[in-house]
Amino acid sequence: MLIVTTPYVMGKNVLEYKGPVFAQVTRGIGAIRSLAATWQSMTGDRSKGQEQSIIEIREIALKEIEENAQSLGANAIIGLDIDIEIITQNNITILLCKAYATAVVLD
Repeated sequence: MLIVTTPYVMGKNVLEYKGPVFAQVTRGIGAIRSLAATWQSMTGDRSKGQEQSIIEIREIALKEIEENAQSLGANAIIGLDIDIEIITQNNITILLCKAYATAVVLD
């Protein structure tokens, strides 16, 4: 399925708007990974563990959006927007990925 961040696809016409599609994915970051990320941020290094977690939740969100669009009968997704937040409260760190787009049928 074609997935784009733009509101249209050059050379293609939108035949039908199927509606908005959404995905929300959360993942807790364990204490060891969180501690390692804190240390790496203090030393200026990249946190490979957190980066991998972000990649994984983004892929899950994209898969969910694609499945939602397919269930509506769409063959493409336009206007994709993904937002990833890191929420820390009471020494617990959670990654939150929100994704939304429009499911469409293109010619």
